[in-house]
Amino acid sequence: MPLFADFIAPLTPEQFFANHWPDTPYVGPRTELPEELLKRVPELSDAERVLETFEGTVSLLRRNGPHARVTHGKDALPMYRAGFTCYMRHVEAHFPGLDDLIAEAAHRLGLPRTAMACEIFCSTGTSGVPMHSDFDVNFALLLSGTKYWRMAPNKSIENQTAMCFACGRKQADEGQLDYAHAPFPERMPDNAQEVTMETGGLLFLPRGWWHETHATGACMQLNLVIKGPHWARVLTSALEEKLLAAPDWREFAYGVSASDGPMQHAAANRLAELITRLQESLAEVQPHALAAELTATFQANNRT
Repeated sequence: MPLFADFIAPLTPEQFFANHWPDTPYVGPRTELPEELLKRVPELSDAERVLETFEGTVSLLRRNGPHARVTHGKDALPMYRAGFTCYMRHVEAHFPGLDDLIAEAAHRLGLPRTAMACEIFCSTGTSGVPMHSDFDVNFALLLSGTKYWRMAPNKSIENQTAMCFACGRKQADEGQLDYAHAPFPERMPDNAQEVTMETGGLLFLPRGWWHETHATGACMQLNLVIKGPHWARVLTSALEEKLLAAPDWREFAYGVSASDGPMQHAAANRLAELITRLQESLAEVQPHALAAELTATFQANNRT
């Protein structure tokens, strides 16, 4: 079975795209772990084996306590045994079978490979995360244990670009408050959906949903996450390449950060000239033709 289909089974890719992608959660109870995935990445059968093998940085978390980091998975083993949650990012770099999963999922979802990654959470004591909403899209596969979730859509902000926390907590990016059209709630909504995930269960959590989790005992979760790109990134990165074909756009932006009036004025005038020429050159361009050109450029630059 193809890796992505194996990952979301028993839901088929056709069912997933018809009923859940990209905005509707999916809770898939399952008693067996994906066979093809474990065949490709046998380390996923045991958390200590994962930590022994993982050679990247591990974040050490407490639900409402201190956070720390160690530079190698082996160094995290004593803290894992002491009850800390171990959080590993970009684990596909250390487990090639996960890189295969990402490549296949990116192909099925029509996204650049660079927009996707795998993460692992593992713990032996009381674990979980307090209320927050993520800017990314998450497929969370529970490899072992039991995890309790509460989740609800974040109705305060649309298409956030960084993690958001409940009102009263320091935000990871205060700029998200400028995007919000309503204050963030102080706690999970009363009508939050409650889910208990068992070993082998898959949760698809769309972008921008409040959630909090709680688990006790041995627990390990593999996340397949999507981190963009948003349309502003597609437009600006592809448009930059198009603009750089013209010598004028390759000029250094002298005066753009000047503190005195004349230099600021000269910089603004020069940029206004360039914008005027750009408007004139695009005046007769059909939007669909330009969009096709820019998306093709973006695709070509993000093949890996």
